[in-house]
Amino acid sequence: MKKIVFVTASPETVSAFLLAYINALSVKHDIHVATNMSNNEKIRGLSPEIKIHHVAIARDPRVWSDLCALKALFSLFKQQNFDVVHSFTPKAGLLSQLSAFMARSPFRLHTFTGQVWVTKSGLSRTLLKSLDKVTASLATYCLVDSPSQQNFLIQENLLSRNNSKVLAQGSISGVDIEKFTYSPIQRQKLRQLHNVDDNDFIFLFVGRLKVDKGIPELIAAFKQLKTQQNIKLFLIGSDEDNLQSLFTGCENIHYIGFKTNVADYYAFADMLCLPSHREGFGNVIIEAASCNLPAIAANIYGLSDAVENGYSGLLHTVKDISSITQCMVKVIDNKAQTQEMRVNARARVENTFAEAILVNEFISFYDNMLK
Repeated sequence: MKKIVFVTASPETVSAFLLAYINALSVKHDIHVATNMSNNEKIRGLSPEIKIHHVAIARDPRVWSDLCALKALFSLFKQQNFDVVHSFTPKAGLLSQLSAFMARSPFRLHTFTGQVWVTKSGLSRTLLKSLDKVTASLATYCLVDSPSQQNFLIQENLLSRNNSKVLAQGSISGVDIEKFTYSPIQRQKLRQLHNVDDNDFIFLFVGRLKVDKGIPELIAAFKQLKTQQNIKLFLIGSDEDNLQSLFTGCENIHYIGFKTNVADYYAFADMLCLPSHREGFGNVIIEAASCNLPAIAANIYGLSDAVENGYSGLLHTVKDISSITQCMVKVIDNKAQTQEMRVNARARVENTFAEAILVNEFISFYDNMLK
């Protein structure tokens, strides 16, 4: 039995992505979680034998609190003498790998799930990239959540083929295909709730409303649509960049805020839209696909792995309004192909991205490493 700690800046990361991994590993190993529990959040679904350690890791850069977190992690690692320290998210990764290296932890793992610096330039890009490079250099091995992201990081000289790996075909943790499944009953209920006709074509965005999620381009592209069919765009998520002014007064664009029953809204819609400027993988795409909802997405690393162009959705040129509009017109006008993509999307998830596939790969990876 080995002693393993998973480190994240937020318990939400554990709840959303790591439960299946952690619970599966806990059958044979002593598993710990180190995360920021300052808001008294609970990690639901975690096996009771798993130990949780509070470490105040701030999401935003804060020099003093980051130094305090670094010290707290070092003390924890020295005291507990972990065999493996496995970090997720950029801030937690940097602090964990520094602390684990100083504490001489034998196995230091980090999972890359996207790079903030990709869309930046100048000094900001150089600084953030250098911090990721420190994380990668201190880790004994790195996991990456998509093949195209791994290729990008290798090209940028952060990783090599010898010190990095993508589990299965990618994604941070796969999809629970029993939870994310199409429900005609929920589709009908939500369409009645939102006064949407059965024949209306619904585009859906799920995520944080931010500029780098491509919201301005999505709104502009939707406004350019000219079709006889009644179409609507629904936006789900928190408006972090105050973008509501872009669609105020547009009767066919509906912002409905944050929702916990996202799987029901995947059934409610006809096409997901994710025009992001950067993504590690885009888990929302495969969650939607598991509910028979194909996607229109930007052709960037990560998303190009989540969507098989022409099969489970369509890819468009990043930041290109005209390209997004063309994809929208194509799925509206070609109902037979769109219906085929709905079926293909679910089949692709079942065969490639099901949670059970990723968990098996994860356990296999750990077994081989710990030998």
